[in-house]
Amino acid sequence: MSSLRRQSPMVSSPAKKRNHAPNNPATPRPIRNRLPSFLKPGAAVEISTNDIGFRGSWELGKVITLPSSDSLKCQVEYTSMLDDDGRKLLKEVVHVDHLRPPLPPMSEREKKKDIVVGDDVEAFYNEGWWEGTVTEVRVGDGKFSVYFRGSQEQIQFRRDELRFHREWMNDTWKPPLDETEEEESDEEEVDEEYLIPQVDPETTKSIAKEMFSSGKVVEVTSDEEGFVGCWFAAKVVERISEDKYMIEYKDLREANGIEPLREEADVLHIRPPPPSDEDIDFAVGDKIDAFYNDGWWVGDVIESMKDGSVGIFFRQTRERMRFGRQGLRLHKDWVNGTWELPLKRGEVKRARVVEKVPCERNVRPKRAIDKQYFSIGTPVEVSSIEEGFEDSWFLAKLIEYRGADKCLVEYDKLKAEDGKEPLREEVNVFQIRPQPLEMVMVNPFEKLDKVNALYNDGWWIGVVKKILAKSSYLVHFSKTDEVLKFHHCQLRLHQEWSDGKWITSSKVC
Repeated sequence: MSSLRRQSPMVSSPAKKRNHAPNNPATPRPIRNRLPSFLKPGAAVEISTNDIGFRGSWELGKVITLPSSDSLKCQVEYTSMLDDDGRKLLKEVVHVDHLRPPLPPMSEREKKKDIVVGDDVEAFYNEGWWEGTVTEVRVGDGKFSVYFRGSQEQIQFRRDELRFHREWMNDTWKPPLDETEEEESDEEEVDEEYLIPQVDPETTKSIAKEMFSSGKVVEVTSDEEGFVGCWFAAKVVERISEDKYMIEYKDLREANGIEPLREEADVLHIRPPPPSDEDIDFAVGDKIDAFYNDGWWVGDVIESMKDGSVGIFFRQTRERMRFGRQGLRLHKDWVNGTWELPLKRGEVKRARVVEKVPCERNVRPKRAIDKQYFSIGTPVEVSSIEEGFEDSWFLAKLIEYRGADKCLVEYDKLKAEDGKEPLREEVNVFQIRPQPLEMVMVNPFEKLDKVNALYNDGWWIGVVKKILAKSSYLVHFSKTDEVLKFHHCQLRLHQEWSDGKWITSSKVC
């Protein structure tokens, strides 16, 4: 989809006066000087692929041959998949990044842990493990409905067919397998307000009058795409109005590259510098700020080195980088005049168990769904499998079918490379759906409502995190950990198209 003329909340955009977010391809990466310890001839592995229809799946297999000295690919043999003749087990050469050791069996503690709506899980189906999200917990038969984003399908599973989703990163499982009882207890008690600090605008304005006098050193953030959540050092030049200040950046320059950049900033985008924490040792899982390209960018510690350096993962750009202790600080939020440490990511309010109409297990995430014959010319919405656009839907119309699994669509708003003609594109049939049923929201959206936000000509899946004045809302996008402001008319209640019907998913529990 390289020809699409659109930008995503997930991707940093070029800025006229600021450098990019930490998504620098020239950044040195750790050199792999040895193979992962689990890679040995005959060793059992789980194998992933980028093939359409199989993304998000882990097939069982074993290692046949190890990579040569000038390659990072090895030969594997699948446990259940057969070759084209259907007689022998399939052997394939894959990159080591597509391999991981088998996830150990669940501990007794984890077997007793409740699976709730919103949990990321892996479901055992067609001899492989498929990544999905729990959408329903059924009281009647104790089964769980799991939604697979790659195929836009929902299937029911027993408890023994599910396991909690984990990532294999830096030779360890994330989250770790050896969670303590204390950690699990804390998880139940933590407040769900872990992403967006609940800031009172009137309190912030009152505090600003006292704290942000001319010459005061501050930090300033922006709503500009690609820079949400980053803080730049500055000083206050003067107060322009009740809500606006003229600030001068410490490290950012005007177009001439000489004079310090000056611009107006909203009072809600200004805060004092956070207190120093030089003696803190960072641990895996800590949320930190890393100083990069003249600003402080929020990230997560994913590895801790013996030399004191740490590996940082930036969710917005999906970039992994290493930093020394210098230039890092523990992330803090400025909330109503006080500094607060963030709560743990991923801890949300437990879902209420409900009983709903059964959803028949009649689809396979391993294969593309059967073609749903929309009439030629029918208005549809199209999703993308391109990285950075997974949670978006774009308006289009169906032009023609191409074979059993493909169709041609023409987008309403997206343009071809000439910038004039509507973009036409061949997509898989499981990427299209009818336009959702219109649901007029007379009453305001509520906090934690799951919504679609109209942004850059597409509808993006998000969650209402704060209700503002004048029918406006702050919406959080989980893929990028971004929060953007939208008016009521730019939002619609989120619905999923599953098994030929619309399922309303109005709350994130």
